Amino acid sequence: MQSINRSSVSDMVSGKGEKALKILVCARGYNSGSENNIGNFELDQAKALKAAGCDVRIASLDLRSPRRRRPLGIKKFALEKMRCVTANYFASILPGSLEDKMGRHAAKKAFEYICKDGWKPDVIHAHFTEIANAFADVANSSGAKFVITEHSSLMNSATSDLKSLRQAKYSYPKADRVIAVSSVLAHNIEKNVGVHTCVIGNVLDAASFNRPAKGSTDNIFRFVSCGNLVEIKRFDVLLKAFEKLEDRSAQLTIFGDGVLEAQLRSLAASLGLDSRVFFKGRQPRDVLAKEYEKSDAFVLASRSETFGVAFIEAMSMGLPVIATKCGGPQDYVNESNGRLAEINDPDSLAQQMSFVMKNKDKFDSKLIMEGIIDKYSPKSIARQLVDLYKGL
Repeated sequence: MQSINRSSVSDMVSGKGEKALKILVCARGYNSGSENNIGNFELDQAKALKAAGCDVRIASLDLRSPRRRRPLGIKKFALEKMRCVTANYFASILPGSLEDKMGRHAAKKAFEYICKDGWKPDVIHAHFTEIANAFADVANSSGAKFVITEHSSLMNSATSDLKSLRQAKYSYPKADRVIAVSSVLAHNIEKNVGVHTCVIGNVLDAASFNRPAKGSTDNIFRFVSCGNLVEIKRFDVLLKAFEKLEDRSAQLTIFGDGVLEAQLRSLAASLGLDSRVFFKGRQPRDVLAKEYEKSDAFVLASRSETFGVAFIEAMSMGLPVIATKCGGPQDYVNESNGRLAEINDPDSLAQQMSFVMKNKDKFDSKLIMEGIIDKYSPKSIARQLVDLYKGL
């Protein structure tokens, strides 16, 4: 960590009547036209911190190419009663060092706008390597403490992506604390970058997934899955595993969209699953919750998950889950709430899916709900974060 002469956050907040911590959440911004979109992980955390009494603002960057059409420059708006800015710059079309330079320019502009009324953050909390890399210099010159939460799957392997590694090696040493969202990710970061991290998971959207699942009522076992239809989620492995199940009446509903949708639909047809596998596309959380309510188990065959929010959303409604040993799920999936299969292995996945089907009544949905809510509710995560800020 870089040695910087800054007062500790604990000096600013102590005892009864303490003033609200001022937190600037630095996020991915996916801003297009009239839409004001912030990355889900970042927004959920910002909302949790606000509910915990912090004074929260959001500065987001959209550094994607011009193919993602949007107006260049700064846009100010309010979201969930928080002041926000998004800086739109086409940094990703530039070569490495110039891309980083443009990202830092965008971060500086976003910071200037969010602080234009004299507001000064006590903590600047950046999410994901690219955003942390952009805000590192701004944070270090601001007098605020600098915290990074890493979620990126590009950092979740024994050999990290070269761009992410370059950006991590620049930003992580400048941080007062680096957080990983799972133990496996923390291990990989320490191995690849040499920086020690603590582990704080992602926030559960307890408001959307707030009722117990009732399960199927017609003796048909219903699996549900949710994720982007891309290679890393390995829906092809899931379909092959599902085809191996002895119970030919079981059904599988898949939520999500992506470049592999047509290919996966074709695979399901070739396996003779068209009448038992249902592709529902990308849907909002309330639609997912309604489907979970009438399902019996959640399953996802990811090759890599830094955390796996989809799992805890399902578990918060009492569903047992079948996950792979892909990173994040190892922190919260155990024999009382689900099963873990080997990655990229349809036989192993089918075996664990079959186990859950045959032992459905042995999973206590109330205990599954209580355990996951206690660990990942907005209140719990906000408390862990505020304690961390105060300890800096």
